[in-house]
Amino acid sequence: MAAPRSKDTQEARLRALARLNRLVSSSLHIDEVLSAIARAAAELMQVPAVSFWIVDETARRLELGGFSDPDLYADFPMKSVGLDQGGIGFVATHRQSINVPDVFADPRFFALEWWRAHGFKSYFATPVMLGDAILAVLAMTGREPFHFDQNETELLDGLVAHAAVAIRNARLFTASEARRREAEALAEVGRLLSQTLDLAVVAERIAESVRALLDVRSAGVYRLEPESGDLVVMATSAAPTATFEYPLVLPRGTGVPGLAVRQKAPVVTPDALADPRITFWEGSRVYVERSDYRAVLAVPFLVQDRVIGALAVGDRLGRVFDDTAIGLAQAFADQAALALENARLFHEADERRLLAEDAEERYRSLFDRVPVGLYRETPEGKLLDANTALAQMLGYPNREVLLGVSVADHYANPHDLQRWLALLERDGIARDFEVRLRRRDGRLIWARKSARVVRYLAGRVLYYEGVQEDVTERKRGEEAERQAEALRSVARLANAAAHEINNPLAVVIGRLELLARHLRDDDAGRGHIEQAIIAGRRISEMISHMRGITRLEVSDQPPGLEPILDLKKSSEARPEGPA
Repeated sequence: MAAPRSKDTQEARLRALARLNRLVSSSLHIDEVLSAIARAAAELMQVPAVSFWIVDETARRLELGGFSDPDLYADFPMKSVGLDQGGIGFVATHRQSINVPDVFADPRFFALEWWRAHGFKSYFATPVMLGDAILAVLAMTGREPFHFDQNETELLDGLVAHAAVAIRNARLFTASEARRREAEALAEVGRLLSQTLDLAVVAERIAESVRALLDVRSAGVYRLEPESGDLVVMATSAAPTATFEYPLVLPRGTGVPGLAVRQKAPVVTPDALADPRITFWEGSRVYVERSDYRAVLAVPFLVQDRVIGALAVGDRLGRVFDDTAIGLAQAFADQAALALENARLFHEADERRLLAEDAEERYRSLFDRVPVGLYRETPEGKLLDANTALAQMLGYPNREVLLGVSVADHYANPHDLQRWLALLERDGIARDFEVRLRRRDGRLIWARKSARVVRYLAGRVLYYEGVQEDVTERKRGEEAERQAEALRSVARLANAAAHEINNPLAVVIGRLELLARHLRDDDAGRGHIEQAIIAGRRISEMISHMRGITRLEVSDQPPGLEPILDLKKSSEARPEGPA
């Protein structure tokens, strides 16, 4: 029965409660209102069938008064049952909820053929209370056992509260034709209250409307501070000729409103100053003494037995607040409590939304300002999110364009992508994985990647979340260092070889030159000796080049042959570039 919690679900529930509040406030047809609440309950809580059974304590019976699906209940064999019959009677009599997973195993249930015909098996019912009075029973039938989470429990409480107010209002409207005008005024106030969720506006309308409705000198609306228990004035209204002074804060349990909050019930006094039940804090009596009211009626705002504030009205000494006035004030307070609670829920939801938006903005700001690439990608290779730094690294004008490109398109070697995915799948995390990537313009870069696997609770991979850094310049530096080290090694070897070769070579060339001077010009061996001297001098030149190596250059070779070091090119000074 539990639906996933989301922002959209919460907003839908708030809108549904607001619509029901308007309907409760504007309609006098109890069956229509209860059927609307039943339909809302069935839709929002995903329940096949919901019904209301109205309690008639005088006749000791329960009457079917509203249901979510008229066709479904058309063949229900009993539209009226006694308070001692069935599970519904048990709830009404004991005033407690029941949750029955299998009605066929519970002897309290009847009309089992109807249950069997519609495929129903489970049952949940809860009493609709207003104060200590039992007004009705909300019943749900289903095919699977009912399990409600906290959000659904709160929603159910709200629906029950609407039903209680609807039944209470209907009884007030039908109790006496003499109260028709007052009842219509109450409905009008309810319509006004449903037009806004602004707490200040709601409180002001409550004060003004109830003062006019009850024809009193003054009215005040208070909200309860949960931590301190103090009552804080939200709005007041006074007749044009009234003398009305009030404190901004009523300390816990003081004044007539404080007593009503403590007792969770209406409090009436013909003279607040002379009533021994009323507690005043130091200096507070002065406010009442300077005002022209003495008779006070105070009613707490209750939401499922939780006090959230109070309504107080004051009139001249001797004013009697009869049952009619108390009943109307209580009914008004019940509607006001629902309106204030809806407003509070709306404001809390709005605050949570603003906090979430602020957190998202701060996250996005940090996400976009980090100078390295950040991303989320699926195992299938789809980029879910990326920051500006990653888009710039890969040569894209913005992140939106980058998000439309497959991750695989950036890998210079597809095998590297397979190794990366295998590493993540095996370890759940990968660090400092270096790979060559292809930018949008085709240029290759080196990147260092680190990422972790984010999974659903069931273990399935949700996405990879990682960081990517361009290390191309570092790679170039490392390559340059490797070449420099190779050059140093070659130079050391060449110098050592040159030293070892040069000394005996000088002796050889010297001996050959001496030998050449002792031979005649026409001697047959002189030419060979001169060729040997030339070769020796060539070797000496090569040794000179070996001592002057500054870089590594190879000579051009035919295809298929290993490259050979070109000593002359390697020892020549580098040509200077253009100025």
